[in-house]
Amino acid sequence: MNKGGYKQVQIQTANKGQLIVMFYQGAIRFMKKALILIDQKDMEGKGNNLIKAQDIILELLYALDQQMLDSGNELALNLQRLYLYSYRQLVQANVHTDPKLVQEVIELMENLLGAWEQVVASEGSNETPPPASYRVMLTG
Repeated sequence: MNKGGYKQVQIQTANKGQLIVMFYQGAIRFMKKALILIDQKDMEGKGNNLIKAQDIILELLYALDQQMLDSGNELALNLQRLYLYSYRQLVQANVHTDPKLVQEVIELMENLLGAWEQVVASEGSNETPPPASYRVMLTG
């Protein structure tokens, strides 16, 4: 099976938590690639990779449970703020070719990735499931 086919099977069989982890991994991968392309003076490649990372961050934003946001759930609201901030930072990084902004968002996403990996790991074991505030609704 080719690499793309393997990734497709992974996506089709992943639970919601695993999909969130895959989103973070993808965004981080695209941002790191953009940093390499900045060093190589490949502005088109840098832009394309940052836009892919931005798209993933938007998907994470859209995946937040609207009911939790509407009810003022602190975790959901903080994630919403972080995603919007990260998106804006990547837009600025793309416009101004600023690797520091990209690195800042990578660090944010890596921290969130670590937290989500723990949530997914606890779901896969016999531990108590995470509280409802950790649940994310994936849409469309």
